[in-house]
Amino acid sequence: MSASFPVCASMSHRILLAVSLSLLSMGAACAADFDYTVQIDASGEIAGLLGAHLDIINQRDDPDMGPELLDALIEETPDEARALLETQGYFNAQVRVERISNDPVPQLVIHVQPGPSTLVQDVTVRLDGPIRDDGDYQARLAAVLEAWPLPLGAPFRQDEWDSGKRAVRRLLTVDRYPLAKISESRVDVDPARNAAEITLVADSGPLVSFGSIQVEGTQRYPRKIVEGQADFRPGDPYTLQKVLDYQSALEQTQHFSSAVVNTDMARLDEAMRVPVDVKVTEFPKQKLELGLNYGSEEGFGTRLAYDHYNVFRRGYIGSALIDWNRDEQTLSLGLGIPRNRNGYSHTINTTYKNSEVQNVRTETLEAGLWRIRKRDSIEARFGVDYVMERETIVNQPSTDTKALIPGVGWTRREIDDHMRPRNGYLIDAQVSGTLGGALSNTTFVRGYGKGAIYWSPYPKYGTFVGRLELGQVWARDTDAVPESRLFRTGGASSIRGHEYQSLGVSGPDGAVLGGRVLAVASVEYQIPVARDWAVALFTDVGDAAYSWKTFDLNTGVGIGARWMSPVAPFAFDIARGSKDGKLRWNIGLGLAF
Repeated sequence: MSASFPVCASMSHRILLAVSLSLLSMGAACAADFDYTVQIDASGEIAGLLGAHLDIINQRDDPDMGPELLDALIEETPDEARALLETQGYFNAQVRVERISNDPVPQLVIHVQPGPSTLVQDVTVRLDGPIRDDGDYQARLAAVLEAWPLPLGAPFRQDEWDSGKRAVRRLLTVDRYPLAKISESRVDVDPARNAAEITLVADSGPLVSFGSIQVEGTQRYPRKIVEGQADFRPGDPYTLQKVLDYQSALEQTQHFSSAVVNTDMARLDEAMRVPVDVKVTEFPKQKLELGLNYGSEEGFGTRLAYDHYNVFRRGYIGSALIDWNRDEQTLSLGLGIPRNRNGYSHTINTTYKNSEVQNVRTETLEAGLWRIRKRDSIEARFGVDYVMERETIVNQPSTDTKALIPGVGWTRREIDDHMRPRNGYLIDAQVSGTLGGALSNTTFVRGYGKGAIYWSPYPKYGTFVGRLELGQVWARDTDAVPESRLFRTGGASSIRGHEYQSLGVSGPDGAVLGGRVLAVASVEYQIPVARDWAVALFTDVGDAAYSWKTFDLNTGVGIGARWMSPVAPFAFDIARGSKDGKLRWNIGLGLAF
């Protein structure tokens, strides 16, 4: 196969492989006083390689180009082409340049016979140094061999040889041996047999451990807040991932607006410990937020929040929240203890809530203590809540319930962008229950889970969003379970087009009570209409009921607007619910959860 590389538009268009040139270079070539064409008689892969790198092609727009320089390039081209072909494993290539015409300009043909490709006949990859004494040496060697890109029988390629050396060194330097280097690398080629024998030896260098943490930038908060975010102690083996996780943990705390973590291997001490340098930028110690909100069902509401990030001068986070609207009033107090060296943070909270929704008035006093561990995108938590609740249905006597509820929870967030999610998923699962009748009116177990998925096969055409929510309560006496631990649904973030919490178990005087089972699913398609705006088409289905036998699907169908604001994704929806056929609108801010 041959390829032609034209110098100007008037030259022959009969080419077997087209090589793209910029308009600027073509214009310069056409303006030159000396022109010529080059064809490459070779397969497409080889012609592309030579066409991209041969000087006789790349220098044709040289203003000094003339017959003498062209003759010199013609003489150099075979050696240059053979050197390029050797990088692809062709060590017996034959190359010659033929001048087929000089009228009106020189026309050249580069004939290439690459010969057989050289195959890898033997591979020796060895790890030397202290790494050989590690208990997981065999596993690490297996990982290196698995990552090696030139196995037995593979065609030899220079770029894969180079990438293989980088991969081997990288596997060592990111985990305990940051000073690892390639001590020997050799490729022995036998052109007569078209065979290559590869030898690669990596010296791990000494085992490196973490040293002390050096902190810069703390003025408002104690140094231990910074140190506590590290998932390692001085003396632990060095890994790059722990350094990256440390910086990510610092950036996610409420104390710091930014953080930079570095390890300088030039400052290793005699014990092979590397100091960890941390530089942080602090947030102010206090924050006050005041907000107004409006709902089509509840009317206007107010939200007042206060946070203090250095309670007791220990970096504890104290918070107070007042949330008020016509139907619900909430007062919350909390204390957060930042993560320590064991990777755990702790929260203590108490909440009083008074609500009157769907003809059910509920007064709830709740306190809880939780232990939380967060690594990368996964958060695990376990703790205990104590709930005291009074429920009053119109024209009915009040019912008091209480429950001591230990539980565990697990959340994972894997999305490409927290502000503008297009691909990824969110999962949350919870299991809780009473300890028999201890400080509780009844025995129950509650399971609850929810998930959301974002999928953009072609981002410019939009994003599919799916949502699923499932829950069930197993109870000896459902009436003795606190209403807050049962299930109602309807409204924003559930089944749009229905009133807030209007789907549940029918009670006396038109009241809607919590059910023991819940299932909600949603499918949404977001269609971009501007840079930060999209139109959403959606369908929601589901119900909350006393049991799966009485479960009945309710639907909500609608259209909405999505604004990817600088704060968080903003949603405005209008939907029609199947229960009464009315149109209702909802506003939401943030991710699915």
